[in-house]
Amino acid sequence: MSSRTGPGEAYARACDRPHSGRDDISTLVDFVRTRTDPAVLLELGVGTGRLAIPLAKAGVRAYGVDSSPAMLARLRAKDPEGLVTVFEGCMTEPPITAPFGCVLIASDTFALLPDRVAWAKCFGAAAQRLSADGRLIIEGALPDPASWGGPSPIPRPEELDLLAGNVALRLTERYEDYAQQPFTLYSPKCVSVYQRVL
Repeated sequence: MSSRTGPGEAYARACDRPHSGRDDISTLVDFVRTRTDPAVLLELGVGTGRLAIPLAKAGVRAYGVDSSPAMLARLRAKDPEGLVTVFEGCMTEPPITAPFGCVLIASDTFALLPDRVAWAKCFGAAAQRLSADGRLIIEGALPDPASWGGPSPIPRPEELDLLAGNVALRLTERYEDYAQQPFTLYSPKCVSVYQRVL
């Protein structure tokens, strides 16, 4: 589900289990689908297809990249019709270059990247793969505001915005979740949407 080297089958199974606090899948699908124009999506860290498969069933042509063979094997088992086209590879150097109407980095996948250099490479890779009107949607947990005095292994919103600006992307929307609850300083996570600077 990330650039982390090869989580095994047990980890892949765990990613398919229900988790409290996760967004309703139908709400997420509606949010992403209405921001994917053209309706071709690349999910970085696609994992077992928890999101990509329902997006494909909703009419989005879905592609996914993941570094874990175990994750991709589970995805293929859940997707016998081959609705999602998958590639084994890293989020920072995805092995597919076609322009996409949306690049999605969901859950806490982005925070699994090892350092800020990898964060920057991932943003650059996403920007290079967007169509002219495409959007980058990135979701993630946020560090506790009490810890904001020093470096954090989890990116804060302003760090995401800086990374985006460095690759000519601008923030167009930010919410606490896919249901579009308002984002506040104390939100536990955020969903950010970026587009090209015109």
